[in-house]
Amino acid sequence: MKKKLLIICNSTNPDLVQYFLCKSKSVSSQDVVLFKNRDIELEGDNVYTSSYTKSAFFDKNVFLDLLRSFYLAFIVIFQRVGVVHFTTAHISNIFLSVLLKPFYIKQIFTIHDLIAHPGKKAAFINLYNKFVSNILADEIIAFSKKEINKQSKKEKFIYLPLSGFEQFIDKPKHGERTILFFGRIESYKGLSNLLELIKKVNNTTLQYSFIIAGKGHIPNIDEFKQYDNVEIINRFISDEEVTKLFTKATFTILPYDSATQSGVTILSYAYATPVIAYDVGALGEYIENEKNGFLVNYKDNDKIIQILQALDSNNIETLSYNVINEFNQKFSIDACKKQYNNFYTKRMENQ
Repeated sequence: MKKKLLIICNSTNPDLVQYFLCKSKSVSSQDVVLFKNRDIELEGDNVYTSSYTKSAFFDKNVFLDLLRSFYLAFIVIFQRVGVVHFTTAHISNIFLSVLLKPFYIKQIFTIHDLIAHPGKKAAFINLYNKFVSNILADEIIAFSKKEINKQSKKEKFIYLPLSGFEQFIDKPKHGERTILFFGRIESYKGLSNLLELIKKVNNTTLQYSFIIAGKGHIPNIDEFKQYDNVEIINRFISDEEVTKLFTKATFTILPYDSATQSGVTILSYAYATPVIAYDVGALGEYIENEKNGFLVNYKDNDKIIQILQALDSNNIETLSYNVINEFNQKFSIDACKKQYNNFYTKRMENQ
């Protein structure tokens, strides 16, 4: 009897859920079993709830997940699963993975950030990554070639670009000479670098406005507020607002101090919006300089000024057109389905 593929998403993060649903549609429904967080709206004969936690690490339901993992392990054996893909980092992955280890079922883990960003959860994320890499995983999907090359067991790692985004704008646009900083506010995302860029822009004849949109603490918020061409939306951004922001933006900016990949980059591409970024981490693997955006050396805001001064409407429209083509080829839902169909087919052929 042909063995099945199990795809698991225990996260409730909307982006990660979207990637999971895309992967689930890349293979025949008869050949796949799906495990999901209870908050993911998905039903079917081979769909099972695998997590009740809201957090990827610990909350009051983590022990319920631990107990449920014994039932789930039975389902995996009963359904004759040959390959398991844990698509997101989650504490409950550990429970099930350990139980399945004696049965020699191939286990694949996706790790979005091989090296955790600075923050409160960094130590735990790095511990999770090491435990998965060294003990549990047979293969690991990662989104950064640079980060893979830093790993001690490189043979375990598979590079696949981050994909599975819905396209929202499929025609080139000019924008309104607006530069958008979008996403949850974190220390590594370099808002102080953005402030320095705004100061430089305002000392030129450039007529750009800036929008900072996202939830989180902005330590130098009063300095931003002194500029008339800066709008701050410091809260959770609804889907409707996201569409309005990216539709309005000429560029999305990533003045990050560090990065692996960035979902903001591809989200920007989904709205035909080019990206300006410091060349840190794996951003250079997702931004082709002068084609779908611009990469500059870390903190080289003078170079960004030069780029903005040299651009006209035709240049921006060409960049936007290139973004659309790149998105369709590499990052779209169709691209994700094709990518994972090929990936899963090869693994299942060896079962």
